[in-house]
Amino acid sequence: MRFIIRRLLQSLIVVFGVSIIAFGMLFMTGDPTEILLGNGADHMTVAQIQDFRVKMGFDRPWYVQYASFVGKAVQGDFGYSFVRHEPAYEVIMDKMPATIQLASVAFVLSLLVSIPLGVLSAMRPHKPIDRIATVLALIGQSIPSFWLGILLILLFGVQLKWLPISGSGSWQHIIMPAITLAAFPIARNMRLTRSSMLDFMQRDFVRTARAKGISETRVVYAHVLRNSLLPLVTSIGLEAGFLLGGSVITETIFGWPGVGREIVSAIGSKDFNVVQAGVIMLALIFAGVNLIIDLAYSWIDPRIRYDT
Repeated sequence: MRFIIRRLLQSLIVVFGVSIIAFGMLFMTGDPTEILLGNGADHMTVAQIQDFRVKMGFDRPWYVQYASFVGKAVQGDFGYSFVRHEPAYEVIMDKMPATIQLASVAFVLSLLVSIPLGVLSAMRPHKPIDRIATVLALIGQSIPSFWLGILLILLFGVQLKWLPISGSGSWQHIIMPAITLAAFPIARNMRLTRSSMLDFMQRDFVRTARAKGISETRVVYAHVLRNSLLPLVTSIGLEAGFLLGGSVITETIFGWPGVGREIVSAIGSKDFNVVQAGVIMLALIFAGVNLIIDLAYSWIDPRIRYDT
């Protein structure tokens, strides 16, 4: 319980830090009143501008504004969208299922491809399968996601016309965005699985298991792979943040109707309430996923719950 409480408090600290950054966005580029009004301020009197400032609460000290912001945020109140004229929280939550769907498919795809490739590479080091997997991993870690997305659109959407290039609605729409989003995690997890398994294959307990006559398959999966999972689980926890953050670029490229695309659109239209709601909701999901990963550590390696 002490371990769980400590990790929960750390997650709350992360969310608290994100809330400060999200709140401070309005003040980083000058007077938030002028930013929100934009060119409309040119057609308003000084009194009207001041009335808007008072209405939005910008006339109060920043710490009072922040306390009010946090108090409303914990109740799901992030204000109204200036563009959509509806609560910012509802705007984000309407788009959240699409983002979770895309991130989930990319996450599953990365695990289904990276772990088997890593295991095969570790079992056959310096063989053709290992060299091919290493080259693919190098490409996956080197190519930018936006460039990969454009290449996929040009090849499979424009030239071959096999897949739709934007939007959502069917399983074909999610293929290219999921591949684009999963490319980097696949490469990283494959190399991590390979290096971790090669390290454990040299340990004494593995030699002992083989000396006892245990089959190679059982040695690999029951002894080596399980002990190699801890660094991989750490990577998976970070991968959740990568998938949520990377979805901003991927959703914009493929026109996927998720939170990332909505945040980019809100930034362009200076709809900061929506931006704040989107950033904090993604941070909450990221903190929640990493809390689950921390708890998974204690299941994989029971020594952790006693050492921490």
